[in-house]
Amino acid sequence: MSTQQTELPIRGMMCRSCVQEVETLLLHTPGVLDAKVYYTKGLASLRYDPELVSLETLEQRLRTGGYETGARTARDYALDGACLALTAGLTWLLLRSKASAPALAEGAGFAAIFLAGLLTSPHCVGMCGGLLLSQSAQSRSPALASLAYNAGRVLAYTAIGAVFGAAGAIINYTLSMKSMVFTLLGLAVALLGLNMWGLLPGLRALFPGQNSACRLPAGARRRFADRPLVTGLLTGLMPCGPLYAMWLHAITGGSAAYGAMCMLAFSLGTVPLMLLFGSLDSFLPKKWNKYLLKGSAVIVVAMGLKMLIRGLLLLR
Repeated sequence: MSTQQTELPIRGMMCRSCVQEVETLLLHTPGVLDAKVYYTKGLASLRYDPELVSLETLEQRLRTGGYETGARTARDYALDGACLALTAGLTWLLLRSKASAPALAEGAGFAAIFLAGLLTSPHCVGMCGGLLLSQSAQSRSPALASLAYNAGRVLAYTAIGAVFGAAGAIINYTLSMKSMVFTLLGLAVALLGLNMWGLLPGLRALFPGQNSACRLPAGARRRFADRPLVTGLLTGLMPCGPLYAMWLHAITGGSAAYGAMCMLAFSLGTVPLMLLFGSLDSFLPKKWNKYLLKGSAVIVVAMGLKMLIRGLLLLR
C-alpha cells in the first residue's frame, strides 16, 4: 500500500467547531488514513492511499459537506462583493432608524436578530444536530423530544441574554464611558461577523476560545441522555461564534429585559430548522451553508458597525 501526505486549504470554517466536522468528513472517506485540521491556518493535513481515493474525490467530499478547497474563484469574489453591498445597505438602514440600542425593541432590530438566527441555524444543525438526534431517536415521539430539546435551548439563551443585558446597565454612568463601550463592543461584533464571513482569514487567530460546541462531559451525557429538555438547557449555554456576537449585542441594551428579548429573538430563529431536523431527520443541503452563513454574517457585521458608529456619535 502506497501513501501520500498532502495539505488542503479549507474555506468555510466559521469557528473552531467546524474543525471536528471537517476531520470527520475526511476520516470517514475510504482511503484516508489520517487527517488533522488546523482552524487558524485554514488547512487540513492528511495522509491517504491514492489507489483508493483521489484528491478530486476528497475535495468533492468537502464541498458536499459545505466547505470549499483551493484558491478563491470569481464566484467567491462576486459573492463577497454582493455581501459587502448588502452590509453597507443594511448598516445605512439601521442607522436611519435613529433608534438607540434599547429602542430596537420597537421595530426592525429584533427582526434582524431573528433573521440572523434563521440563517445561522444550518451551523447549529451541523454542530449540535448529532446531540439533538441522540435525544429524538430514542424517544417514542421524536417530534416531542425535538420540541423539548429546543425549548431548553431557547430558555437557556433567553436567561443568559438577561444576564448580559443586566450587566450592560453598569456602562451608563457617563456619556464618554457609554460611547467607549458601544464603540468597542461594536468593533468586536463586526470582527466576529467578519470571522463568520471568512473574508479575512487572519481573524481566526483572534478567537482562540471558540471551542467545539455541544460537547458535554461524559458524565453529563450519561446522566441526561434521555432528558431532552435538560440537555437543551445545557447545550444552550455552550458558546460559539454567532452566540458571542449576540451576547455582546445584548449588553448594549442596558437592561435584562432587552438582553432577554435579544437572545429570545435569535434563539427562535434557530428553532425551525433544528426542530425539523430533530423530528424528520431532514435539513437543507450542506452546499447551501456558505450562502446562508454569509447572509448571517452580513447581519452581524451590520449590527456591529451600527453599534460602533452610534458609539462614536454619542460624543458628537
